[in-house]
Amino acid sequence: MNRIALNGLGRIGRLTVRRLGAALPELLCAVNDPAPLDQVVHLLRRDSVHGPSPLAIGGQTEGGQDYLLLGDRRIPLFHAPDPSGIPFPPEARLVVEASGQFTRRDGAARHLKGGVSHVVISAPSPDADLTVIAPVNGAALDPARHRVISNASCTAHATAPVLRILEDAFGLEHAGMSTVHVATNDQRLLDGPHKDRRRGRAAFQSIIPTTSSAFGALHRAMPGLPPDFDGVALRVPTLSVNLLDLVAILRRDADVASLRAAFETAAQGSWRGIVALADPHTVSCDITGRSESVVMDLDLTMALGPRFVKVFGWHDNETAYAARLCELVVDLAGRI
Repeated sequence: MNRIALNGLGRIGRLTVRRLGAALPELLCAVNDPAPLDQVVHLLRRDSVHGPSPLAIGGQTEGGQDYLLLGDRRIPLFHAPDPSGIPFPPEARLVVEASGQFTRRDGAARHLKGGVSHVVISAPSPDADLTVIAPVNGAALDPARHRVISNASCTAHATAPVLRILEDAFGLEHAGMSTVHVATNDQRLLDGPHKDRRRGRAAFQSIIPTTSSAFGALHRAMPGLPPDFDGVALRVPTLSVNLLDLVAILRRDADVASLRAAFETAAQGSWRGIVALADPHTVSCDITGRSESVVMDLDLTMALGPRFVKVFGWHDNETAYAARLCELVVDLAGRI
């Protein structure tokens, strides 16, 4: 059996371990993170956003080796700071690179040793062999040619279905997007130095305009996008759930009714499980824990002109992204 190892137990890494440990524990064969075993166990058991783990989680040290106890399975936990030094077991064929430190190909490719033949980066990468948003370009993934793969970003996974549905139904002439994005660990809790001076300001005191890596990932995964497609991220003082605000100039006329119909048809048909529809009067906390890539808020849909439209979609930036990441690595592990 081709098995999966994981490097990095940050926000996405922990949710991935929880998800794989609960659904397919036999696939996960090792984990690496520099944090001590007791802290790893504590953070996997309890999460301030997503609550306690439904899976029993413990820790054990035997013969100088740490182990995670996930239900009735025991998984080796290593603490190497560099991918080239992680002693993943021989059965590890695929590594999820979730540390956030090795997003360029040369860094992630340090995992390609021993039995490891493929790496999936849980973030956008400027030079991965392929950036995958599986529902829109998954068919392009060729394990023989693509060995270091990026799973794009949470915002890219939310935006791609919206763009594709609009393109298929009406054609896209121009588009732009703003993401109202939760605070992340890449911001300062209180004012401090940061390469992005806006992100260096206190995360829970202001709305903080900044860049988003989603746009580069979307252009790499969807090369047919309008070349001027771009936008900004507005970081807001919340912990869970983003809202994308997308404007587009279409090639064919549309009104609110036809826009709603396009998304309703998609959510009930070929996009089921990826696209969903929000209940009336939804606010962000209502979406926490949802695994769909985007939950369209059709009550906010606007037709600003015959071909000038505005649509909105929610997404749990962690749960939904971890779900797509797990789907990708499970599929890839079965193909290599």
